[in-house]
Amino acid sequence: MELIKNIIVYSILGAIQGFSEPIPISSSGHLVIFQSIFKKLGLMVPINDITFEVIVNTGSLLAIMYYYRQQIIGLFIAFFSYIFDSRKRNYYENEFRYCVLLIVATIPAAIGGFFLNDKIEAAFSAPKLVGCCLLVTAIFLLLIHKFGYHGKRTARKINLFDALRLGFFQLLALLPGISRSGATLTGGMLGGLTQKAARDFSFFMFMPVSIGAIILKLGDFFRSTALSTLWLPYLIAFIVSGVVTYFSLKLLFKFLSNRKLHIFSVYCLFVGIICVLFL
Repeated sequence: MELIKNIIVYSILGAIQGFSEPIPISSSGHLVIFQSIFKKLGLMVPINDITFEVIVNTGSLLAIMYYYRQQIIGLFIAFFSYIFDSRKRNYYENEFRYCVLLIVATIPAAIGGFFLNDKIEAAFSAPKLVGCCLLVTAIFLLLIHKFGYHGKRTARKINLFDALRLGFFQLLALLPGISRSGATLTGGMLGGLTQKAARDFSFFMFMPVSIGAIILKLGDFFRSTALSTLWLPYLIAFIVSGVVTYFSLKLLFKFLSNRKLHIFSVYCLFVGIICVLFL
């Protein structure tokens, strides 16, 4: 019975992670909320379970990388061809510049994650803080709905200021409850980028930061004793997280195309208030 309970609970958490990673409602915030709810219901799910966090985040990362696999391969080829083959520099100049701006955009979150890791981890034990941060996410999404769909600049027009601005918004999203996709879409679309340029840059930014965060936690992951007893629930959560993330990413793009992100603004407002008042 204990194994079945763990499989159900961790599968639910994996699905929550997968759905809320691309969708702008904060995956980390929702994991905190549901872990708190499960704890109140007497389901002993460990809070701040680093092993589980690494597993489901890896599932989401691999799903997003799979979705963008052709573009990733193209950017890798362009980046290294530009560096090592001078004959192709003119051909790959725009892609190389895009890669450099992605590197610049990841720096704020990388530095913040490294130096503020302990404070960020502490925030994962505070559902009321998550509620407050969800209210910030609601404001971000409302701003996109009101002002964000008029951008004209494509990916080729992204500049250094755009990269730094999106990097700052991604730094804010280290706090559970502030959606990373919501924050970076706000920084991109309010800065004049088209929704496609903003969304693609946002998820390309996510990849190196997510890989770095996973690497930082690998020590705790391999020292965990939970792997030997919870490997099956973890494995199922990993698969669920990856599959749900893939389809959730497609859903986000449909909402963007239909200009319906304000629906998630209402949701974040409602959930944020509930968290502040009752959790």
